[in-house]
Amino acid sequence: MLGRIDPQGSLFEPEHLFGDLVTRGSFYDKLAACGHELICDDDFAGLYAPNRGRPSTPPSLMMRGLLLAVKDDTSDRESARRSRVDLDWKHALGVASDYPGIGATTFSLFRSRVVLHHADRALFRKTVRKAVEAGLFPRKILALIDSSPVLGAGAVQDTYELVRSAICKVVEAAGEASLSKKLLRSLRRYLSGYKPKIDWQNPGARSLELARMVTAANRLLEAVEGRQDPKKAAELLAALVAQDVEIDPDTGKPRIRQGVARDRIVSTSDPEMRHGRKSASRRFDGHKVHVVEEESTEIILGVDVGAGNGADGEQAAPMVEEIARDTGVEIAELVGDMAYGDGDTRSAVEATGARMIARVPPVSNSGFFPKTDFVIDPEAPSATCPAGHTTTDAHPVRDHKGRSTKRLRFSVEVCGGCPLRAQCVKGDGARSITLSVHEARMAKARADELKPSVQAKLHRRPVIERKIDHLQDLGLRKARYRGRRKTLLQALLAATVANFGRLHLLGAFGASDVAVAA
Repeated sequence: MLGRIDPQGSLFEPEHLFGDLVTRGSFYDKLAACGHELICDDDFAGLYAPNRGRPSTPPSLMMRGLLLAVKDDTSDRESARRSRVDLDWKHALGVASDYPGIGATTFSLFRSRVVLHHADRALFRKTVRKAVEAGLFPRKILALIDSSPVLGAGAVQDTYELVRSAICKVVEAAGEASLSKKLLRSLRRYLSGYKPKIDWQNPGARSLELARMVTAANRLLEAVEGRQDPKKAAELLAALVAQDVEIDPDTGKPRIRQGVARDRIVSTSDPEMRHGRKSASRRFDGHKVHVVEEESTEIILGVDVGAGNGADGEQAAPMVEEIARDTGVEIAELVGDMAYGDGDTRSAVEATGARMIARVPPVSNSGFFPKTDFVIDPEAPSATCPAGHTTTDAHPVRDHKGRSTKRLRFSVEVCGGCPLRAQCVKGDGARSITLSVHEARMAKARADELKPSVQAKLHRRPVIERKIDHLQDLGLRKARYRGRRKTLLQALLAATVANFGRLHLLGAFGASDVAVAA
């Protein structure tokens, strides 16, 4: 049942007894003074049964505790200790000085309720709506978007450990009593919690162990086929075998897959983790957080967590739509880095009613004239090469996504005698140009990059990089919990803390002193 804060307050609050020991002007002081404008018990009524059970710890108190834990980067055990002995925490929580504290398991249980009922999203959106109500946003909103890697909380494992761990999960889900003794004997070496004792430096021993492990895994999958209790674990085991193992065409035996499977699972403790790259030199294992920020106020408008190997641009349009739907904020222009500059991203963002501003990715052609050195008319269609020759010889083709487009070809006669041939064509054939389905849109974007107004907006992009650095200071460099949804909880709480600070700085709160006590 929903517990509530006592509106009477208490004479034993740290503010009254130890006012000189409370850190004035700190996050704790601000949360104590203005937290009630964002967090109240009624907002969390849906998390509890209306008329059953004894009253809970007031959820507004619990949510303040979660925000303090994010701010101070504390574990549940440390958060429980501080809620019991730390005057700044007691002041921020609005409890009496003799308050016995919040139990560590209470924090864990409350987080589960928050995730189940999406209360973290609701609280974050409330910070954005608070900015709207205070009139902080300009009439035409310029938003910034960027992403950042978040290291996963699960252990990254090699093929042998992935399959061995997945076998353990299937057996645990199915129950050893439901499996035959013969099957369990073949699996026993993988259920001990350790890798089998072989000479791991010997390629032959590793190959033999892989074949034995794959055989055991396939037998286990056959034994639990059709059963519902181990279904999820069995699907994980089957996916791991399929992604990391292939049959050697020469020997007919299993071997480690040559190359990396697409969307490869890297951890059984967090199967949603992925290999990702922020740049050619920066690889990570985990997830990717996406952030949209209003440029003038630096208020975070939207946060999402996607796959570590996902493309940045794919998140742009969905986030613009979600922000408009959930907060009422209509974004007019969205500024991103080059990862958001492709045609598909621009088209998707324009479909939401916003304009995508980002540098166009450069086009290269292995040292020969790139397509951008040609004058292209996608409507005709026609292309004029650097030597001044024009072709309208168009042939239907499909691009890498299977969409219908055109390929313009120059004649062999024209290219054969061209003085610029060595800079344009490799081999004996003629030059061809494949038109993008976004050819006109990308040409306009390249021209817009030269405009001073667009360049000025692109120069504002580092503002969101500072915001992401702030979120990383609030713990978003590494996931505290396993799973993408729980990582989103962490991101939303960090964004709420960041927005709270900005709202206070910009004067969005009434700053009236309200007595609150548990």
